[in-house]
Amino acid sequence: MFNFIVFYTWAFLSLNSLTEVVSCRNYKFQIKQVYGVKHIAAVILARGGSKGIPLKNISEFGNKTLIANSIEIIKAVPGLNSIWLSTESKKIFAASLAVCENIHWRAEKFASDTSSSISAVQEFLNLHPEIDVIGLIQCTSPFLQKSFLIEAVKYLRSQIDCVFSVTRSFKLRWSSKLKNLVPLNFDLKSRPRRQDWPGELIENGMFYFANRKLINQGLFQNNYCAVVEVPAALSLEIDTPVDLYIANKLKAYFEQEI
Repeated sequence: MFNFIVFYTWAFLSLNSLTEVVSCRNYKFQIKQVYGVKHIAAVILARGGSKGIPLKNISEFGNKTLIANSIEIIKAVPGLNSIWLSTESKKIFAASLAVCENIHWRAEKFASDTSSSISAVQEFLNLHPEIDVIGLIQCTSPFLQKSFLIEAVKYLRSQIDCVFSVTRSFKLRWSSKLKNLVPLNFDLKSRPRRQDWPGELIENGMFYFANRKLINQGLFQNNYCAVVEVPAALSLEIDTPVDLYIANKLKAYFEQEI
């Protein structure tokens, strides 16, 4: 098996172009089918064409890549049946093979600047009829915690269709309408103090779980959702070099505090 992996990696990287889709190559992971139990799969979408930070998903976070950081956490979560990486990048493929046994080679049309996450997930699911629920995990949310995913899996074992991560916000929001500023979530005559209102739940992009039926409809969410609330300090998303710098500083700070 090891020789096969080495040969396959060499052959893959030596090609200038791929004329065939190398799809869903499962190297080591044996999926265990249990009758009547949902197969919940986690997938990381990691395209190579990120603009703010080139090859952002394999940027250094501490002493490992962002992808390796997320996969290490995901592997520790009971109840997730399989873990996948979806990419069209040879460099991401090579950098991640040691940490993720299940790699899906994504078609170029689902990895462009204009392609959506839902279309990439649909492409993946079409090749995996055994999967009942898919969890899109964003490795660019580096402070993912095992406990967040455990909570999500508990919801998914019930009749919930979808679960996603949120952060509570107490910011007062405004909108500009016809050159006038209009408050959106508060009354001008009664500005709420932070301690006097529950705030609002804002998607933080850390993860989205949804069942197959919902994904086939082109949706991650419906009215039968649950949420996992993530503290604001752990909700940083990495899109720019500044975000990455802050994330590494926060990681060092959190480790020092522990």
